[in-house]
Amino acid sequence: MPTDTHPAAPDLRTGGLVTAVRAHAHAAGDDPAVSFADYTEDYAGVIRTVTYEELDRKARAVAAALQKTAPPGARVALVCPHEISYILGFLGCLYAGLVAVPLPAPDVRRSRSRIDAVLLDSDPALVLTTAGAADRVTAALGPDGGDRRVLIIDELAEEDAADWREPVLTADTLAYLQYTSGSTGTPSGVRVTHGNLIANCRQIARASTYLAPGRVVASWVPFFHDMGLVMGLALPLVQGVHSVHLSPSDFIQSPYRWLKLISDFRAVWTGGPNFAYDLCVDRITDAQKKHLDLSCLEGLVNGSEVVRPHSMDRFNRAFAECGLPPQLDSPAYGLAEATLAVTAPPPTMQPDLVYSFHREALADGKVETCADDDPSARQMVACGVPLTGIHIRIVDPETWQETEPDRVGEIWVQGPNVADGYWRRPQRTEEVFNARCAGRDGRPVMGEWLRTGDMGFFHRERLFIAGRLKDLIIIDGRNHDPADLETTVQAALDGHDLGTGGVAVFAVDGEDGERVVAVAEIRRRVGDLDAVGAEVRRAVADGHGVPVSDVVLIPWGEIPRTSSRKVKRGLCRDHYLRRELRAL
Repeated sequence: MPTDTHPAAPDLRTGGLVTAVRAHAHAAGDDPAVSFADYTEDYAGVIRTVTYEELDRKARAVAAALQKTAPPGARVALVCPHEISYILGFLGCLYAGLVAVPLPAPDVRRSRSRIDAVLLDSDPALVLTTAGAADRVTAALGPDGGDRRVLIIDELAEEDAADWREPVLTADTLAYLQYTSGSTGTPSGVRVTHGNLIANCRQIARASTYLAPGRVVASWVPFFHDMGLVMGLALPLVQGVHSVHLSPSDFIQSPYRWLKLISDFRAVWTGGPNFAYDLCVDRITDAQKKHLDLSCLEGLVNGSEVVRPHSMDRFNRAFAECGLPPQLDSPAYGLAEATLAVTAPPPTMQPDLVYSFHREALADGKVETCADDDPSARQMVACGVPLTGIHIRIVDPETWQETEPDRVGEIWVQGPNVADGYWRRPQRTEEVFNARCAGRDGRPVMGEWLRTGDMGFFHRERLFIAGRLKDLIIIDGRNHDPADLETTVQAALDGHDLGTGGVAVFAVDGEDGERVVAVAEIRRRVGDLDAVGAEVRRAVADGHGVPVSDVVLIPWGEIPRTSSRKVKRGLCRDHYLRRELRAL
């Protein structure tokens, strides 16, 4: 059982996450730190629980082995399954004063191209993996990576913890490289320092006051993703709480397992991308709901991809009978370049999360509210307010001047959580992390800013996301967010019982300007597909005034996605132009 006494928040200005874990291990070593659930058959309890004292000792053992093998500051690739060894490997890197490079374990269902690109870019001195994944990892390294030493985490001797030498760490010491999803081009490694990581954990914790020692959080989001690494791993350890986990594949196979884990362990906080909530509604049966008690939840984060009002409403309605408290939704905004989180709603904001705006006005860069039943209404979710210490400005991406109120612009961010650049990309770092803007009065604004590439606006002090700058579709001089068009396409297809999966809408160059293309995955071929395509065109034309020149229906699961399941519109566009889409 958790102890009643915990240390006051340790001084993390030096040592960061290492200092936090060691402080909890010293003051409350018998408290559970991390648990992983076993789903070899069905839910079978916990496969392994590690206390804070055990976690500290095992991390020191991994660090000692690393210190004997690699010089300070070297990169270490974590190529592990989603299990306790991943956490030990990540902490071991930080304890050793080395730079972790979180990656997924090789999988026959996943392309190796991302792993290959990251290994080539980061050039790690070592690779950490597990005995169960070692053969696949060695094969994945290929001839170019064959000379890299591979250490097996679960074969390292715990008694080596005595050989650990505490590294000299500062807030500016590089902790890990968080590689972006690679939705366009080669993945880029975001340089996250120990100071960045601790700052963002503290910022999130201030907005989530229930994250206290003795409480439980649940997560399935992969550790190689910024949301899983910070929300599921680092933040609980900083706060001294107990985190319970299941693997992403176990969640995808049965979303019920996620909610059952929350119910059984009385988790107070959890989260995931928007698709996870839809998956729960679509796949969890009425019989399974009878075994769920979600009344323990106090926070429910929705982030990492577009937050859809319909998804939030469906989830709340579907699981109200399971005791899910109302108004828990916490739509958030963040990105890897800011470690993770930038905004979140304070508790007083929950009743006012969804607003309706004139779609035509937004296309012209203006923010005008309208009634929910207005034919031109676009419902959008408020992603909260800036976390403590974070500053946001909405900037014209052409003039680099702050926009007037109620205008759409690019979201620029300042704060101690903002990383210090991209690994070995000085020019790109200068463009993205070191931007300077002018205020509304035309005078220069102090400091350097992170250009997020996301378009958005503030309304009633809340941040709304209006799309990606690079993905905007411009028709007749008006901007259209492809995510908004995709929602309309999805709604048009849902009435045909096609089992719609992902949808990608993008523009391609044509003889008369940009043409709009809609690509959608379907599970079942039902009815007249030409008529379905015509209905999609009509829905988009009626709702947005945008003509769709081509509707392509493809087998379910064939739209390219990032590691966090975001649709790769750019790559989908490339496949379309090369006629590589397998149209039905």
